[in-house]
Amino acid sequence: MTPNTKHSTEEATGRYHHGDLRSALIDASVELVSTTGSERFTLKDASRIAGVSVAAPYRHFSDKSELLHEVTEVAFKKMSDDMLKTLKGQELGTIESITALGQTYVRFASENQQLFRLMCQNHQGGPDVNLEEIFRQHAAGENGAAIIDLLDVKNHDISTSLLAQNAPNNGIACFSILLKSVATFLDRNGLDVRETLAIATPMWAIVHGTAFLLIDHKFNNLTPNINTDDIVERSTRYFLNGLLLEHSVDPE
Repeated sequence: MTPNTKHSTEEATGRYHHGDLRSALIDASVELVSTTGSERFTLKDASRIAGVSVAAPYRHFSDKSELLHEVTEVAFKKMSDDMLKTLKGQELGTIESITALGQTYVRFASENQQLFRLMCQNHQGGPDVNLEEIFRQHAAGENGAAIIDLLDVKNHDISTSLLAQNAPNNGIACFSILLKSVATFLDRNGLDVRETLAIATPMWAIVHGTAFLLIDHKFNNLTPNINTDDIVERSTRYFLNGLLLEHSVDPE
């Protein structure tokens, strides 16, 4: 049996049967990371699950870091889809809808713990992105008119924005959902949309910290009966109502 024949036979087994080796390996890797975590991830195990030879991944990926980056992309897409589903039928830019986003973030982390941990790591192949610079470049215009255009604030379809459409990776596209929600909140309350990133970042930090406290079981001893939905609801409401009070806007 020649090497090529052997290779073809191996790749015809398992889940690799539709001709898309790259997708088969990514799907297998998502499954593997979800069950065992990224620390124990190997290309050999991914190949085994996909039903291909151990040499097959190198047709598309130089090493496991590149493949894990693609798993991260899939995970962020899954989180984005959950967020968009959560916001369906809700009024964009309200405290309630922004709260729901945060609760979805924490819930995703709880239900996909190993994927979430991977998403929070750095991976080869992910471009460096400086959102501060992007927002600084779009700070022109009264009350951040360029940012309103960047996030397509006047269009209340949450899935649309230039930032999301041109995002260099799915992580930025996912974060843009919160950014557009916050920008819409600011715009509808007559506040400066140029503050979008400065306001969205601490809000993300709160839910991100809540997510890790939950999956690391840090609540168990101190506050075993804590409800993370309540944490997100209270922190979001206090934060945004405090912002409105600071600018003498009647809270919602």
